[in-house]
Amino acid sequence: MGTNASSRFSGWTLEQARDAILAHLKEGNAGHHNIGSLYNYIVDNKLAEEKKYESAQAYFSQHIQELSQSTLTRYGAVAREFTEEACREHGVMKLHTLRAYAKEAELQLPPDGPDSMPIDVPQESGTVARKPFAECSLEELRQAVKHKRKPSRAEMPATDAARIQFMRESFSRHFAKGARVELKTSVQRGKTLLTIQGVPLEDVERLMEALMDGAQPQLVRATG
Repeated sequence: MGTNASSRFSGWTLEQARDAILAHLKEGNAGHHNIGSLYNYIVDNKLAEEKKYESAQAYFSQHIQELSQSTLTRYGAVAREFTEEACREHGVMKLHTLRAYAKEAELQLPPDGPDSMPIDVPQESGTVARKPFAECSLEELRQAVKHKRKPSRAEMPATDAARIQFMRESFSRHFAKGARVELKTSVQRGKTLLTIQGVPLEDVERLMEALMDGAQPQLVRATG
């Protein structure tokens, strides 16, 4: 769906690409697509490295201070996936959020344009309404991504929920009440994932003890 930046700007120097990026800043959404294509051209062809810069990012930080690295990366990602026309109509943020939605929902972006792509938008009532992308606001798209990314706790298997509760109790026993150690959970594609954060390096042994104690129910079932 996007454009091939290398062929479009073939032969351009690093300085020419930089000057063009700065010129496109005044052109709104269409300009953002062109900025993304130029960014991709510089990165793909290692033009900054040829000029003895450590990386393209190092060059941009010195010579294109009007745009942050995260903005350039976002423009580049959208330019790879979508046409200038789509960018002009919907804007970079909506298209970038659509990319995130497609990834979380494991969907392919339609080759004929994003307008009719169905989006599952969560409602305040708890239901989900399916709308075409062209009719979704940016906030609706963000909520749709969040809905796909973070399934409700009800989707966690009861056995996993019980084991996690046991592990939380184990952490409470092994760490002081005021400790900032956190055990967070999420469900992604049917699997329960754990994230442990805030453990001081000096308490690693204490963490391992807490994990061993928290695994006891599983060990008992396995040996039983």
